[in-house]
Order: sequence, then C-alpha cells, then structure tokens
Amino acid sequence: MSVSANIIRLRENLGLNQKKLAEDLNMNRSVLSRIENGTRPVRDDELTVFADYFNVSADYLLDRVTQKSPALSDEQTTLLKGFDSLNSAGRNLLVAVLDSLRITHAAVL
Repeated sequence: MSVSANIIRLRENLGLNQKKLAEDLNMNRSVLSRIENGTRPVRDDELTVFADYFNVSADYLLDRVTQKSPALSDEQTTLLKGFDSLNSAGRNLLVAVLDSLRITHAAVL
C-alpha cells in the first residue's frame, strides 16, 4: 500500500474528511488532496506530522512494517527496560502494583 493510501485509510478510520484533517494539521486542503491522490509526494517533515497525528510510525506510513506501533517516548522506553530487567516475580509484582494504581486512580485517568 502507498503512503497516500495509508493516510486515506487512517483518516477514514477516524471518520475525518480532508478538510478536518487539513485543519488539524495546519495544512492546505489542496496539498492534502494532492498527497492523498498521489500527485504530490509527502515531504519528510510532513511524514512526521502524519505519523504523530495518527500515532503510528513513519515506517508504518511508508509500508515498511505492517503494525501501527508508534515510536515510544523516552519515559515508555525507560519503563520497558526496567520491566525487562526484572525476574518473573518482580514482573508479577509490578503488574499487580499497576493494576492497583489503575483502580485507585481510575477517576483521574
């Protein structure tokens, strides 16, 4: 699938029309239309904007991967590394603490 087809599919999955997406991205609608039609290539900086907006990786938009996995933040990377460094008992304990926090702070989230 092409970048333009991926953008169209992601936009439609969110129930957005071109006008709304263009407004959200602070992009001229005619530019978005040409990108979606494949008559204008996506610039690198625009690719990043689309990836951030749709919460997917640039590689996903470029069809280099099939999963939507977005780039992780530094905080998420730190948490995953910490989790990976634990043994199974530590991981189970961390999951239990996380579940408890979710219940306790559900109104805040």
